[in-house]
Amino acid sequence: MMTLAAEKRDPEVKAKKLRREGYSTGVLYGREMKENVSLKYTEKDALNFIKKAKEGAQTMLDISGEKVDALVKNIDYDPLSKKILALDFQALVAGEVVAATVPVTFVNEEVVQGVFEPEITEIHYKADPAHLLDPIEIDLAKLPQGTKTLYVKDLKLEEKGVTVTTTADSQLFHIGEYAKAEEEDDDAEETPAK
Repeated sequence: MMTLAAEKRDPEVKAKKLRREGYSTGVLYGREMKENVSLKYTEKDALNFIKKAKEGAQTMLDISGEKVDALVKNIDYDPLSKKILALDFQALVAGEVVAATVPVTFVNEEVVQGVFEPEITEIHYKADPAHLLDPIEIDLAKLPQGTKTLYVKDLKLEEKGVTVTTTADSQLFHIGEYAKAEEEDDDAEETPAK
């Protein structure tokens, strides 16, 4: 589980001012919390964090030494400057079902006999915090020979205590055939140049 260092921030201080000082801002909220907590993170820490964490990922927030188990709910950044505008979290509570996202990655693509085309890079689901999923890594070398496609339903995620909200018939990947080059007819007559 990833950890992000954070500090409580004064909500009276504008986010724009904090960004100029090298911070990103956000909020921690949750059903069991009396009030939302305004947060700030160093821009460097926040950028490193979002390279690994996506919306729906479980994380540990270290708020000035206090550890909070949380879910990434929103990552808002400026596409031009690459600065993070907001990084928001939902505090996790045992027994409270939350919507989450798990990333899907593929390894050993070089063993594939054909053109490998990934279709889905994340799966959406709902679960109790005790059943949140770790990132899914699909090893293509371990699939039965001749496998051309794999569907979300083939992962049998419901057996892990989650309710998948991504369509069960969604393809995770497809392996297509290589295009065959047409052989030129050697017997074809050459057209004389005019």
